[in-house]
Amino acid sequence: MKLIDIAIQNIRRKKGRTLFLVSGLAIGIGAAVALTSVGDAMNREVMHVMDEFGANVVVLPASEDLPLSYGGLTVSAVNTGGTSLTIDDIRKIRTIENSANISTVAPKLLVASEIRGTKVLVAGIDVTSEFKLKKWWRLSAGMKPQEETEALIGRDAAARLGLSPGDKIKVGTGHLVIAGVLDVTGSQDDGLLFATIGWVQRQFKKGHAVSLIEVSALCSGCPITEITEQIAAALPGSKVVAVKETVELKMQAMHYFHKFSIGISLLLLIVAGMIIFFAMTAAVKERVNEIGLFRAIGFRTGHIILVLLSEAFAVSLLAGAVGYALGFISPRFIAPYLMNAYNLQFVFDPLLAFGALIASVVVGLAASIYPALRASRLDPVEALRTL
Repeated sequence: MKLIDIAIQNIRRKKGRTLFLVSGLAIGIGAAVALTSVGDAMNREVMHVMDEFGANVVVLPASEDLPLSYGGLTVSAVNTGGTSLTIDDIRKIRTIENSANISTVAPKLLVASEIRGTKVLVAGIDVTSEFKLKKWWRLSAGMKPQEETEALIGRDAAARLGLSPGDKIKVGTGHLVIAGVLDVTGSQDDGLLFATIGWVQRQFKKGHAVSLIEVSALCSGCPITEITEQIAAALPGSKVVAVKETVELKMQAMHYFHKFSIGISLLLLIVAGMIIFFAMTAAVKERVNEIGLFRAIGFRTGHIILVLLSEAFAVSLLAGAVGYALGFISPRFIAPYLMNAYNLQFVFDPLLAFGALIASVVVGLAASIYPALRASRLDPVEALRTL
């Protein structure tokens, strides 16, 4: 009979103790997996929600005259008459080292124009990028511009000028058709007219100039400061400003649940390890006679240790598999009731599954080393006297 067969036979014989050990470690592993899964899902959801806040980096020209505010935060000032930024700068931003962390690049050309006797700030934009950047934009009337000669207008500006979808207005040296009216945003967008940036550049003879570039940068892969430094290096004549309030909130939200889940998981694994330690220690005391017989028939210290650690390995591996299954399934039923405000998406992570098995085996073996060493040092004569 091989040593591993002895370990397996003892596991089968002591079904109650085996079930107790598997349950204790499986609960610890399952809770750790569940917390990690929820933490990862929360990070993904929070990152998605926070990205809807729009730009967290603003690229400005070196010369500024007109103060601008975005989302209630004054970032700097921009000269609407002449600027050092151009459309080509968008390509340069897309070529920085951490370009993979850039979600959206939205250029703007700001010009003042008189419309129906009222001064209005006209923003030349890339319509697709702008709607991607500002996911909160909704239309109260009309539709998105489909042609270059179509425009959007903020709710306040539309009310002040008496405009609605389909109206034709003179802007600069050309004419625009109002395609849609933005719903109230509570920001400066309510008072602006939005046209395609190419049309505004031509009508106001701005060439390829832009007034500012808004960048939505994903912050999970690298610090936002690295992105701003790289953009500044790519555009030496510009000023790159990180909207720190947005970035710091995003980063804090992304890391909070991760740190929390790690702390609780470690605590649960320590408790599970203590359960195994005490159970294995008690098992050694119960098996004094058996171990004495093994020593009497020629089993060496290493053989005794191998038998006990083989038992611990088998039990831990089974507990890891059961624990991962519990941790993988349970959040799908619990999360909708406890965190129904979040649209959490749980995905299978092979690394987490492998990590759960490894963690279970490591905890089980670590907790069994001392009892195994103690058992291997039993005096066979003293053990046989108890028979």
